[in-house]
Amino acid sequence: MRIRNTGLVAKLGRVLFLQVALISATVAAGIYVTNTIVQDSLVNEALENEAAHFWNLYQQNPQQALPNTANMLGYLAADGQMATVPEQFHNYAPGFVGRVQFGDAEPILYVTEFDQARLYLIFASENVSDLAFFFGILPLSIALVFIYGLSFLTYRLSHRAISPIVQLADYLERFPFEKASHETSGKDLQKLRTLANAEVDVMIDAIDSFTERLDAYIERERIFTRDASHELRTPIAVFKGSLDLLQRQSERPQEDLRALARMRRTVEDMEGLIQTLLLLARGEELQQPGVRVRLNDLIPDLIDQVAPLATDRGIKLVLVESAELWVQAPDRVVQILLINLLRNGISYTPEGQVQVEIQNKAVTVKDTGIGMTSSELSQAFEPFYRSERGRSNSPGHGLGLSIVRRLVHQFEWKISVQSNVGEGTEVTINFA
Repeated sequence: MRIRNTGLVAKLGRVLFLQVALISATVAAGIYVTNTIVQDSLVNEALENEAAHFWNLYQQNPQQALPNTANMLGYLAADGQMATVPEQFHNYAPGFVGRVQFGDAEPILYVTEFDQARLYLIFASENVSDLAFFFGILPLSIALVFIYGLSFLTYRLSHRAISPIVQLADYLERFPFEKASHETSGKDLQKLRTLANAEVDVMIDAIDSFTERLDAYIERERIFTRDASHELRTPIAVFKGSLDLLQRQSERPQEDLRALARMRRTVEDMEGLIQTLLLLARGEELQQPGVRVRLNDLIPDLIDQVAPLATDRGIKLVLVESAELWVQAPDRVVQILLINLLRNGISYTPEGQVQVEIQNKAVTVKDTGIGMTSSELSQAFEPFYRSERGRSNSPGHGLGLSIVRRLVHQFEWKISVQSNVGEGTEVTINFA
């Protein structure tokens, strides 16, 4: 997800949209009130006043002239004589009739009665509508356009003010930290200084200082990894060579041979663990795309590697191939992943079997071991965590599942675990 879609620019856009929507709704309400409620109320009140004024004059002089102006026209029907009233008005009852068709226009008709006489007042509301438009709606519309312009100008100025921050965030989001150095990042950040303000300059200085310290830390880690790789592998190689010499001597008691075998398995476990930790520490190998690995060919070899450990514990190893499975990853990563699952299953299975099933897009390792409670399962992937029951059943280090989870997350695979106490544990890695 891009920064610009969820950050300050998007928030500014939402604020502008909300501001425009509220202003538009307010102006629209004003136009509606002006054009409908106020206009109609004023016209109705004018007609009522005109009718009352006419009847006052009519009482004094029955020959009073009817209203006849540019906007208003009157017709009078006295004693039921409708000859002077247009025929289309004959059927209307007293009161406000509203707009009626009269020639080419649609004036407002108001009918009122007094002393056996009926007055028909026709008001040409088009002129009032024009006045309302020119003196009400048009000024409001011009003001609305002006407010829109100010809002857009405010948005552009705000956007210009935060643009360096957005560019800095976008730069940091796309920056290849695993490939770049402090020198290259410093040059790129220097380009942003020309567009930045004082606040952004402070942020760039802080980031620059942080990347410098980070480079020093990474360099120290690389040196440590290189030295540790050499210093740890050398004594293990010496230890393995000494074991080879001791095991070549055939005339040894069985107790010594079993002790030597346990020592070799311990050394091999330690060697595998050190290689795994060094691989995770370096990180570069995990970024390599790797080749397509066919797990149907790889898993039988891995089962053979852990077979002696399973034989010593009386555990049966079972391979079920339900499908052909290819994985795009370095083969060393896949080996570490599956070896840890197999060793973990064997270590926590006092008796029974450990089954490996190759599925369409996943691999499942299922054992018949001691299982885990819900509380133990929630902590199973934590480094060095081992339950009390696990300590009594296995001499492991508590890193197996932690390493598995880290590799799974590194390659964006999915892992699921199901476990029941006394029935066993089932771990599934989905490579899709």
